[in-house]
Amino acid sequence: MKHIIRFSLFSLILFCSCIGKRQSGLEQALLLAGDNRPELEKVLKRYSSVPADSLKYKAACFLIENMPGYHYYEGEALEKYTDYFKLLGEDKKTPDQILDSLHNVYGPFNRSTLTLKFDIKEIDSAYLCENIDLAFKVWTEKPWGKNVTFGDFCEYILPYRTGNEKLTNWRENYLEEYRSFVESITAEDPVEAAIALRRNIIKEMRPERSTMTSPPGYPSLDAFTAKYLTGSCDNINQFVLFLLRANGIPCATDYMPLKSRVNVGHSWVSLRNNKNEYYAIDYFGDVTYISGTELNRRTPKPKVYRKTFSMNTSRFNLLRRKSKSVPREFSKYNYRFYDVTGLYSNHLTDLPIPKDLIYKDKPKHTKVFYLCMLSKMNWTPVDWTDIYKKGVITFKNIEAGDIFRVAVHENDQFVFITDPFKLHNQTYKINLLENYESGSDKPFILYSKYSLEGETRFRERMVGGVFEGSDNPDFKNPDTLHIIKDRPFRLFHHVTLSPENRYRYVRYKGPKESHCNVAEVQFLSDSIVLQGKIIGTPGSWQDRGTHEFTNVFDGSTETSFDHNTPSDGWAGLDLGQPEKITEIIYSPRNYDNYIKKGDRYELFISDREGWRSLGVQVASSDSLLYENIPSGRLYYLKNHSGGIQERPFTMEKGKAVFL
Repeated sequence: MKHIIRFSLFSLILFCSCIGKRQSGLEQALLLAGDNRPELEKVLKRYSSVPADSLKYKAACFLIENMPGYHYYEGEALEKYTDYFKLLGEDKKTPDQILDSLHNVYGPFNRSTLTLKFDIKEIDSAYLCENIDLAFKVWTEKPWGKNVTFGDFCEYILPYRTGNEKLTNWRENYLEEYRSFVESITAEDPVEAAIALRRNIIKEMRPERSTMTSPPGYPSLDAFTAKYLTGSCDNINQFVLFLLRANGIPCATDYMPLKSRVNVGHSWVSLRNNKNEYYAIDYFGDVTYISGTELNRRTPKPKVYRKTFSMNTSRFNLLRRKSKSVPREFSKYNYRFYDVTGLYSNHLTDLPIPKDLIYKDKPKHTKVFYLCMLSKMNWTPVDWTDIYKKGVITFKNIEAGDIFRVAVHENDQFVFITDPFKLHNQTYKINLLENYESGSDKPFILYSKYSLEGETRFRERMVGGVFEGSDNPDFKNPDTLHIIKDRPFRLFHHVTLSPENRYRYVRYKGPKESHCNVAEVQFLSDSIVLQGKIIGTPGSWQDRGTHEFTNVFDGSTETSFDHNTPSDGWAGLDLGQPEKITEIIYSPRNYDNYIKKGDRYELFISDREGWRSLGVQVASSDSLLYENIPSGRLYYLKNHSGGIQERPFTMEKGKAVFL
C-alpha cells in the first residue's frame, strides 16, 4: 500500500509540474501506454528527482510525448530476410535472383505475417534511460556539440529510432565500433566532423555501392542490418543517421514524397553547420552544400520535407479544425515533418489555381484542398492548403516542372476538382493536359509503356555498332554486313540484306565505349533463324556474371551483354558451315519497358473520376495500334503480363510523351 501511495503521489507531482501543452501531451501518451505506464514513469521519476538532470527530464518528456504512433515488427520472416541485405553486398547475383532464392527457401516476404508492436506499450525504462544518457554524453562531450541547441538535440540526436525498425541497443554499439574513426576528429563544426568521420571510414573500409532496392513491404532496417550498407536509399540513410547521431552529430532525413516523372520518392540525410548552412550527405558520394547538389541542378522537386521525431501538432491541428476527413499521409501520427522546399528549389513559386480550372460543381463548404502527383495510376497528395479567396485556391512554395491535380478529401476518399495540369518551370504557366493537342480522334502507335529517357545510354551505345561475317573464328578481315546508324526506338529492329557471300562466323561488335551493350541478336537466312555455337568475349561489368555474351542468343530480351571493357566486347555464332545471311534482327539493352509480343495491355484515359479503361488487347508484335481514341487527353498504358514501370503520357505529333 505504501508503494501505491508513493507512486500515486509521484504521478500527481509529475503531472502538476508539466504545464500547458506538455501536460496534456504527456498525460495522453501515458494513458495510451496502458500496462506499460509504470515503465515510462520510472524514466520520468529518475530524472525529475535530480536537479542536475532537469534537461534530461525535459528530453524524457519529449520522447514520451511523441512516442505514440511509433511501432515496429517482429517475426520469423523478418529475421530470415535480413539475409537479402547481406547477400546483396557479397553475392554476384542480381537483387531479383537473390529474392528468388530466398522465396524458394523461406517463401515470399509478407508483412502481414509479422507481429505489430507499439513503442508506447512495449519500451522499457532501462532502454530509454540508456538512450538518453548516451545521447547527452556525446552532445556535451564532443567539440562539435557546443553550438547545438537543445531543440536540435531533441529532434536530431536524441531519438532512439530512425523509422519503424525493431529496437536495438545501437548507440553503445556504434560508439564502440567506430570509436577509432572518431577519436582524431577535433572539428567544432558538425558538418566538418561528419565529413571527417565519413572520410576516415571510407578510407579504411572501402564499402561499395550496391543496387538500391529492398524486398517489397520490408520495414526499416535495424541498426545492425543497416551496417551492410545495402538496400534502398532509405536503408543507406538509416546507417548514416545511426552513425552520426551515435556520435553527437545532429542530422535529419529530407525527402521528396514523389520525384518528378517517376513513381517513387527519394530521401537523403541533411546537416547544418555553425553558419546555419545546410548540407546533404551521400555516404558513397560526398557531403555537399545543398545549393550545389544534383538535387538542385537536375530533378524538379515539387515538395521537399524534413522528418522530425516530434509530431507537427500545429499543422495537424489546423488541418483537423478545417476538415473532418484527413488522408493517411497527413494523419496525426504520420505528420512528423515540415516543409523545406525552399532550400532545394530552382523554380519556387506560389501556385494559384484559377476559377476556370476548378470544376463548377466542386463540393461546397470545403476548406482544405490537396495538391496531388501521380505514382503510376494513383494520385498521391504531396501538399495541402486552406487558402481560398475569391474562388482561387493557392498552394505555397511549390517547385514547378511537374503534373498535378487538385482534390478534396471527403468520407475518407479523394474527390477531384480539377483536370490534370502541368506547371512549367520557366513560365510558371499552367497547361491543362486534358486540352493538349485537342481535335478529332486519331489513331496512334505505341512502342513502350514508359519513357525511354532512362535507357538513352543503352540506345546510344548501339549507334556505330557493326554486324560482321567472316570465314575464320578470329574475324580477321571480316565483311561488314550492317552498321547501326540511329538509336533504336522499339524492341526489335529488322535489317534486310542482299548478301554476295556466305559466312560460317557472324557477330555483333559494339562501338567504342559501349561495353557492347545489346540484348538480343538473330541472324536469319531466308526467314529461318540460324543456330550455332555461341562465341564471344567472356567477362561482364563488375564481374557479376549476369551480363555475359551468351545472353545475346538466349532468346530473351530481358537479359543483355555488358562487357567488362569499354570497347573490346563482341558476341557471335559459329554456324558450323557457311550460311547466307539475308536478315538481322536486334534488340537494345533495356529495362523491360518496350511493348512485347504476347503481353496483355490495357489503355486508360483520364476523366473526372480518375481513369477509365478503353479496352484490353494482346500485342501481336512489338507495337500497339489504337484507333478511334479520344485525342487531346492524358493516357496510361498498363501491362498486365509483366514489367514494373509505367507512366501517363500525352500524344504530340503522333508520338507518346511520357510525363
